[in-house]
Amino acid sequence: MAINNTAAPQAAGYILQLERAFHHLAHAGAGAVVAVEHLDDVAVQKDGKTFLQEQDKSTAAPSARLLADRSKAIWRTLEIWLLQREARDAVPCVRYLFFVNRPVNTPIATLVKKRMRQEATSADVLSALREQGLSGKDKKTGQAQVLINRVLQRSDEDLIALIDRIEIVEAGDPAADRAAMANALGLSRRVNAEDILDSLFGWLTRLVREEWSASRPGLITRDAVLLQKDALQDRQARGRFLPRAASDIMVSEADRAGALSRTFVEHLGRIEAENDDIIDAVDHFLKFNIEKHRLVVEGEVADREWQDRGERLRGRWRTLMRRRAREMKFLPATEVGRTILADATYEYQEPLDGQPCGETYMTSGHYHRLADENEVWWDPTYSPDPPCED
Repeated sequence: MAINNTAAPQAAGYILQLERAFHHLAHAGAGAVVAVEHLDDVAVQKDGKTFLQEQDKSTAAPSARLLADRSKAIWRTLEIWLLQREARDAVPCVRYLFFVNRPVNTPIATLVKKRMRQEATSADVLSALREQGLSGKDKKTGQAQVLINRVLQRSDEDLIALIDRIEIVEAGDPAADRAAMANALGLSRRVNAEDILDSLFGWLTRLVREEWSASRPGLITRDAVLLQKDALQDRQARGRFLPRAASDIMVSEADRAGALSRTFVEHLGRIEAENDDIIDAVDHFLKFNIEKHRLVVEGEVADREWQDRGERLRGRWRTLMRRRAREMKFLPATEVGRTILADATYEYQEPLDGQPCGETYMTSGHYHRLADENEVWWDPTYSPDPPCED
């Protein structure tokens, strides 16, 4: 049995309004405020003045004619806009938009589009509107004609002043529209723009719903959108450059075997490190090098951060070396060295680019990379400098 879902068109209308509000928030200038279902379907304000009002018209029916010449969609909207302009102390809006979710080619709508391209004049549009008043004289007067007559009782001067400001905007290519919004919002090319835009739209929807629930107009500032955008970009960036889990990085047995002859393993031998420590050190060293290379190639972490991080680790190592050498001065150097190794590499997790770095191999492996270059070591009696000759 077919379901007649009469709520669907209304829901689609609200979604379209929110989408259009999002569009205007993306493209509006600094200090702009966008209103939903306040003054119009969508309105854009600045400094307390409305400079853009929009009526959104959509249909899913293939045979439907949006903005038909005698439709309420046109004439009721014209009447509302005229009444707003005629109000005492009214500051006339600069732009009045009809947004439609599919191309329109009805005579009056076509003339408006031609006027926008300077292929017709506002007087041409006015003549077409006046013809609708004349065409209804020989017919039984219905609600549509009563509405048309109310609009056309205005002077040509008043009607042309409004027509001059009317535009018809037809929905374009969704992908191109979203790319333009991402650019207008200043989204970084390094972020997933689709994810940011979807999150912003979700935030906008929740905010408007909360405002409506509190019986307040749905007003959203562009500044609030930009702050939310920055927060979403920062969160995405933190998630993007986080190093991969150790289990996701594959190391071959050949690489493990080759690493056993490296300098950092010699340093472990000097303190008679246990076999498990050597196995972990080799894995951490190799995985750190793999992940560091990936992050450098993808440009996620600047070269300067790797240098600064290395210096932070060396500073911490020097402190550990002095402390343990003082506290354990009567113990064998090998035992002191194993303690320093544990302090440096077992649990400590050095941040990366100002963000927590929860993978142990990224700190342990970095220390072993430094040890491989003789910039840190574990044996307190070791010196990287060759002994002076007499």
